[in-house]
Amino acid sequence: MMFNRVFHEIVNVLFLISCLFIVIPTLTILFIILYNWHNHFRSVSNLLMCNSCICLIFLVITYSIQTPSFIRQIYFDESQSSLLFCQISACLATFSTGIVAHSCLVQAIYRFCLLILSKHKNLLTFRTNSIIILISWLINLLIAVGMFISPFAYQYDPESHFCTLTTHYFPTSFSISILFVFVTALTLIILYGIILYQTINQFDLNSRSRNRRNQKLFHYIIFTVSLHVLGGIPYIICLLMNRFGRAPASLYSIEVLSLTFTSAIHSIFLFGVNRQVRQILFRKRNQVSSHPMNIRKTIQPLPVIS
Repeated sequence: MMFNRVFHEIVNVLFLISCLFIVIPTLTILFIILYNWHNHFRSVSNLLMCNSCICLIFLVITYSIQTPSFIRQIYFDESQSSLLFCQISACLATFSTGIVAHSCLVQAIYRFCLLILSKHKNLLTFRTNSIIILISWLINLLIAVGMFISPFAYQYDPESHFCTLTTHYFPTSFSISILFVFVTALTLIILYGIILYQTINQFDLNSRSRNRRNQKLFHYIIFTVSLHVLGGIPYIICLLMNRFGRAPASLYSIEVLSLTFTSAIHSIFLFGVNRQVRQILFRKRNQVSSHPMNIRKTIQPLPVIS
């Protein structure tokens, strides 16, 4: 019993730390882009960046609303929240997980249209990409709400003290794994694979700059797909172990942590790849550090000679 409490305390701390690493980069990106929107920041790529940031912030909110209940159960041994609150929280968490996963897919579709279907200018407009974002949100909303068809889908997991789309019920959890992990990862591989193949064959292989560009694209593909798959692996392992036996209790908490940790890495990655945001931030930092108020010298009075 004592070990379980210590384990869940560690999980709670790691969860809060990962949420912090999600919120800080995403809010920084959003603030800088929106503040400078009419100053060379109005672009489709920044629109998609804002969508990814909003999805990640929404993920933090939907998982964090269960934190008070989690803390009460660990430290005060209180009972779980009401069934309605539990199911709504789990539905929102499933919805936020889906839009985060598919935000990567939305960016991949834009890159595919930009590099492969560049002749079709209507695919590169704000209107088209805004519609794609809206469709992505609506599809994930329908998927999350559609899980209510089964009364066993959204449950309280006593092992993790979280309300989730439980892996104890195979049909719904397997469906979500297919939609959010396998189909999304396969689509990312296909889209980025076509982009990489086209860029390699289109440009001169002896060009150093082109080779560098292809290498960066390849690394981007590997990172995006790997991060997406890693976030879902603990859930899939837990699902399969429950199908053929019983998963260890600690795996349920790791299942939640894997989502927030990979999302935190994703947030930091988004900040790193947006050169405009970094330039603005570093420029502001240099202006503050070089401000006259920050470099004033304190003049010591001369000693009086008697």
